[in-house]
Amino acid sequence: MKQTKPIISACIISYNQQEYIAQAIEGALMQELDVPYEIVISDDCSTDATPKIIQEFAKKDSRIRVIKRDTNVGMHQNWLEAINACTGFFVALCEGDDFWTDKNKLAKQFTALTSNTTLSGCFTNSDILEDNGKLNPAAYVSLNQVDCTSDDLLALHYNPVPTCTLMFRKTAFSGFPNYYFESPFADRILHTLLILKGDYHYISQSTAVYRKHENGVWSGIKQEQQHKNMLKALMVIRKIVSSQKHKQLVTKSILRQLDLMLYHYRAEKHFLKYVGVWLQMKFV
Repeated sequence: MKQTKPIISACIISYNQQEYIAQAIEGALMQELDVPYEIVISDDCSTDATPKIIQEFAKKDSRIRVIKRDTNVGMHQNWLEAINACTGFFVALCEGDDFWTDKNKLAKQFTALTSNTTLSGCFTNSDILEDNGKLNPAAYVSLNQVDCTSDDLLALHYNPVPTCTLMFRKTAFSGFPNYYFESPFADRILHTLLILKGDYHYISQSTAVYRKHENGVWSGIKQEQQHKNMLKALMVIRKIVSSQKHKQLVTKSILRQLDLMLYHYRAEKHFLKYVGVWLQMKFV
């Protein structure tokens, strides 16, 4: 019997997440859909029990397809290969330490994206699980968030989109430029590329949990490094956008980020670093 092509692909990447990966897979498995669906899991040669846990799930459910690799390729390449391996018309992302909580998450996003073919993506709100195991009283997305255009996204120095909630149209993704590998964050570059192809629709409901922990790409680093990484990502984004309008918006975001770094270094009494950032602002 000819296998039906998936309409939606859940795309999960993992690396040494034995404590979390089962919850991520269970969130994907519980989705209630009326269309063909696959779950693509790309583990980056974890050295803990993550691969074993993934294989146990794959044995029990034929919708799960595991990308096997012999060497560690790093987060950026892992994301790229995982997205490319997805065969659905729509791709929903989830890193292995986050998880979906709404069984209708994908169905809601599928309805939104098929109802408006000009959209490139759809995201929702997300709860935040702190390292102490307690939910943060504040959600990930601000209360005044609405649908997001390229102008909206590029005008922000921070990322307003919980990546674990994003579903995007696969045709809007044509690969990453080489600049992608210069950015500390893979998701910021993906959002930039997608939003240039079409707006993001926002669903004001929490459908997932973003987990903060000491090994997280963002939450696991100190505040100074967070500032540096955000600045570096914005510099990469400015290389990617082509229109003068968008470059000006990103430049304003860069200046805002540098301004935040000034506040940080002044509070920490790092005066030489403060002067260095002040001088950097003069040449942006």
